[in-house]
Amino acid sequence: MDSALSFMKYIIFTFNFLLWCLGGALFGLGVWIRTDEDFWEYENNLPVQNYYQATYIVIAVGAILLIIGFIGCCGAATESPCLLLTYFIIMFVMVILEMAAAGLVWRAASGDKLQEFLTEHIAAEMERQQYDENARRFMDLMQIHLECCGATSMLDYRDKGWTIPQSCSDERSNNVFIRGCGENLRRYLASKGGIIGGLAVGLTLIQIACLLFSVCLFCALKNDSMKDF
Repeated sequence: MDSALSFMKYIIFTFNFLLWCLGGALFGLGVWIRTDEDFWEYENNLPVQNYYQATYIVIAVGAILLIIGFIGCCGAATESPCLLLTYFIIMFVMVILEMAAAGLVWRAASGDKLQEFLTEHIAAEMERQQYDENARRFMDLMQIHLECCGATSMLDYRDKGWTIPQSCSDERSNNVFIRGCGENLRRYLASKGGIIGGLAVGLTLIQIACLLFSVCLFCALKNDSMKDF
């Protein structure tokens, strides 16, 4: 029995140390994406609020994981049923939050429907740029940053008889970008969303293992206390 308890203690301690490290990585990743200056422009001009809500959840989860990883290590080291129960409850809530974060990110950053949705709104910004300086600045920023032209392609400008802006051209070769901004923005969101979602799922799997081992250790400690009584 003592050897089994020791094994579970070491397993829980190891898993919680991994969670602490990954929680720090998750927190840093969420802050990095949320403070991206270009994304502020996308959020202000396009309806991608789900993505930003998800990054706030990711930042909160990362910060709390740093705390509960420490609690889990202390609970295993001290063999405290009270700490283990507190750890289990908090960890269960965190698993639900992480699944919500992964779901929001993947829902907001994948699929052809998202591309159609973004293309439609970018086309509206193209119309507005004829009289709105903010819309013009947004289109130039997006076309330079994402290396794209128009909502679907450069033909969006030609079909309307408009001059293709310099922001649609590569600075080195001066060639006009082939892809439209709807497609490239969807790819950009998908790449960042995939990183966050994948990390969140990996953390969730480790946490589920921690939950199972903490329950086993809690029950073993309770049984030991009943026998001593």
